[in-house]
Amino acid sequence: MKDNDTQYSKICFWELSKERKLEYIWDYYKFHILGILLLLALLIGSILIWQQNSKPTLINGYLLNTDWGDEQAQELLEKYAAFHSYDLENYNAYFNSSVYIDTSIKDQMSTVAYTKVMSDLDVKETDFYFCNQEMFDYFGQRETFLNLEAAMPQELYERFENQLITATIVDENGNETNGYVAGIDISDSPVLARLQQERKIYEDGTVYFTVPYNSERLEEVWKFLEFLYFE
Repeated sequence: MKDNDTQYSKICFWELSKERKLEYIWDYYKFHILGILLLLALLIGSILIWQQNSKPTLINGYLLNTDWGDEQAQELLEKYAAFHSYDLENYNAYFNSSVYIDTSIKDQMSTVAYTKVMSDLDVKETDFYFCNQEMFDYFGQRETFLNLEAAMPQELYERFENQLITATIVDENGNETNGYVAGIDISDSPVLARLQQERKIYEDGTVYFTVPYNSERLEEVWKFLEFLYFE
């Protein structure tokens, strides 16, 4: 009897209008359909993530506590890529300006931002920072930055010698100890000057360039620094 009911249902199904067929399929097979769509979405998402992660990293940077938005940061990245004929479709790269840290680290947003910055530092995913004086002092005293005196190519070091700035290390007791060359004042960069015609990176116009102590793409960092002074 059950087989006859099934056969009868099949016959009736083919007699239905197109709209009723769709309603019938949805009524009886919607969970199957949703399951298949979910599996397809997961599969496509996994493929896209794999494709993205398989790309080599070009350069990553944070523009800390800036007045710029991601649109200006992306424009800077695109200009750098165009200058060196890089196709950004083939690389992982970001210039993140959506980071604001209150140095007292009291509010939730600052805590999340600080955690994100430090997480990327820990996994060696950051290659440079733009800093104002506050950010330079805050991270510099924690020895977050690379000692440029020891790491920069000699020719490049001499070129920027008059723009180098020193960070002071603070020990666990809050006492200032020795300092180290941790940044470069790039406020006079021609590239940044052109991009800041509509909006300044920092209100006072001063921009410090620093490199995390564990950056693994220093060659690209120096190329980016030289790009900033392209006339």
